[in-house]
Amino acid sequence: MNKIGLVIDNNSKILLKEILNYDFVEIDIVEYCKLVLLDISIPNFKEEFDFYLSQGVSIIVLVGNSNTKEMRTFLKSNKCFDCILRYDVYEIEKSIEEYYSSIKKYSEFYLGDTYLKGVFDFSEILYMDYCRVSRKVRFNLINNESFFVKRTFSDLDFLTVTFPNFYKLERGLIINTDLIKILDYKEERIIFKDKSILYISKIKIKELESIHNFEKNRVFF
Repeated sequence: MNKIGLVIDNNSKILLKEILNYDFVEIDIVEYCKLVLLDISIPNFKEEFDFYLSQGVSIIVLVGNSNTKEMRTFLKSNKCFDCILRYDVYEIEKSIEEYYSSIKKYSEFYLGDTYLKGVFDFSEILYMDYCRVSRKVRFNLINNESFFVKRTFSDLDFLTVTFPNFYKLERGLIINTDLIKILDYKEERIIFKDKSILYISKIKIKELESIHNFEKNRVFF
């Protein structure tokens, strides 16, 4: 699920969390989020705004009725994605959806590693894991294909933001939930659609089941 940073007052936090179904984050925002809701009333607002802007995080500024002048200034500056009244929840939700719709969706990626180059489709990725021995990321593809790339695992965090089907199950493991066929609690494993197998704990299987709606648009037995 896409994570959205919150740097707002407590009343707004309670309101948004009760009404909107998003994964809101209040710490490590730069590490996990591409979008932050930033209230103009917080202490050191300008410093916070400039910081997130410098880190490439998109900003939706929340203002009050008395901030009309500031709202116009922000909208004209093109430095924030949007500027909305802090208690207009439905406009905030609309703006969030517009933000994610505006992100260009790439279906392929170019691998430009030192020894391996090529074009791959994101839909071919079963999962990605990190090898602590080689200090490389392994891409596990359909049909038992795989390759290693010398990257930090945090370089892949953008996938979980841009593509809802990629889920970070552990610190060094991202799963493509669209390619899951079976969650096997007895053998503690995932069976993918190409019959590839990944062994994980029952706790992590349960977590996958809870975040991915396997029953959607399907007959239930």
